[in-house]
Amino acid sequence: MTDAAALPNDASAKTTTQKLGLMRPMVSATGLTLASATFMLTAYNALMWANAVVIFDSKPVLMIWYGVAIWALTVLTITFFGFRWLLRPALAVLLIICAVASYYQDNLGVLIDRDMIRNAMITTANESKHLMTPRFIYTTAIWGVLPAVFVFWVRIKPTPILRDLLTWGVTCVASLALLLGALFVDFKAISATFREHNELVGSYQPGATIAALHKYARQELRGRNVVVAPLGRDAHKGPFLAAAKKPVLMVLFMGETARAQNWGLNGYARDTTPELRKHDVINYTDVSTCGTSTAVSLPCMYSNLTKAGYSHQGQLASENLFDVLNHAKLHPTWLDNQTGDQNIGKRIGYKTLTVTSDPAACPRGECTDAVFLPRIKAAMDTIAEDTVLVLHMIGNHGPAYYMRYPEAFGAFNPACQTAEFANCTTEEIVNAYDNALMFTDHVLASTIDMMQDQDRVIPAMFYVSDHGESLGENGLYLHAAPAFMAPDVQTHVPMVMWMSDAYQKSLGLDPVCIARRSHDAISHDVYFHTVLGLLNVVTSVYNPTLDLTAGCRTP
Repeated sequence: MTDAAALPNDASAKTTTQKLGLMRPMVSATGLTLASATFMLTAYNALMWANAVVIFDSKPVLMIWYGVAIWALTVLTITFFGFRWLLRPALAVLLIICAVASYYQDNLGVLIDRDMIRNAMITTANESKHLMTPRFIYTTAIWGVLPAVFVFWVRIKPTPILRDLLTWGVTCVASLALLLGALFVDFKAISATFREHNELVGSYQPGATIAALHKYARQELRGRNVVVAPLGRDAHKGPFLAAAKKPVLMVLFMGETARAQNWGLNGYARDTTPELRKHDVINYTDVSTCGTSTAVSLPCMYSNLTKAGYSHQGQLASENLFDVLNHAKLHPTWLDNQTGDQNIGKRIGYKTLTVTSDPAACPRGECTDAVFLPRIKAAMDTIAEDTVLVLHMIGNHGPAYYMRYPEAFGAFNPACQTAEFANCTTEEIVNAYDNALMFTDHVLASTIDMMQDQDRVIPAMFYVSDHGESLGENGLYLHAAPAFMAPDVQTHVPMVMWMSDAYQKSLGLDPVCIARRSHDAISHDVYFHTVLGLLNVVTSVYNPTLDLTAGCRTP
């Protein structure tokens, strides 16, 4: 009885399974590949097509052939990575990559290149959580995760492996032939377009992201076995520094994301530097950067390669300014409130400051740059030898500008109180950014105040930002734009120098002479040699033509 009664239930279960199976569409591997390529080009490439419409404005036929070529390239990419059982995983990964990349392209105007991948790799947990907003999660789930699930839900027609291999080869050859054929319809015109408009292919997904990942991985692999060459091992204290009667303290503030256009001392409509204005500082008004991201600018500034000769590989293969200062026995110390030392201080050591370093400076669980002030005070109270403090600031790091300053410093309102720019007006975003800039002004001025109120050490301070920031101009936000399209707001930064009277006298520096170049067009190239000049460090790697203090030292 029990066995007989079970038969109808088994049959029912089998029937239900069959019905559910019938609900799942069955497609061929080639059909799924072609459909996915079409979906990727239409769903994830709004910025690329917008660029194409402008670029091919007077050549609609050429745009059609470009579309055919880029579709064939997408098919070739999917096919290459997706043979047989790899097709579903490859498609799922590509769909999610496309969803993430297109979100940042469409909402922030950023392009995914090698340096952007590097920035993502060094981003801290705190920075990451501000980028992964509810809108980002929702968009990625709808346009990335759901399509990836669909790929695994549909059934693929089973075929023998030899037939699969043949189909795979034919599809690769056919898509490559179509790609080349479309390009060579008017190769001269299309190749010229690619050369002149890097943003066209640079905004193509998934191609741009795959290329960026490949370049990043290749660069990292090349850098693993690099032998570091010595630099400035002959560095020593010059006569002025050696004769100083008290310990010299140089504080080097490495700013973050401060742009020159919003710097009060540069003539901005708002006075975002009210406290520095009260001090006798030398403000440089026309400073351009080495790069548009911390991962490029900071290593470039601390290398002696200059922007023209800089490469990631090159700076890894040599000691840097931090090492040279150590060779000169200036006891360099790196304190970090951001993404780390970028391999600059790894041979000597660096310390990342956390909430436990000064809870009062970290009221929202993330530290403002006020966390540095007790460390500077402690250095002035305790050092017995000449010392250089390198302080890597969080500054105006976005998109959560409101986290970069205490509520009491919210001078400009209403200010954007979220990392989701879509929920704020341009005015609110700029207000939050300017509030954060005013807090940088406060930290720098507070440092000067502390230095002036003591006579135990001979102090000086040098501040410069690593790169600027886009606040919605031309649809761009944040930073790290590729060099070919980087706007001025990402490449022009503030730079300020301050020297106590005791420092000027002990080091023989004439501030009036130094200030004569404060309105000249200069760049990060001067940083390496100006720091050596300010400190009177003598070494064969010093270049006086790149030292802002050169010719301004008197007995």
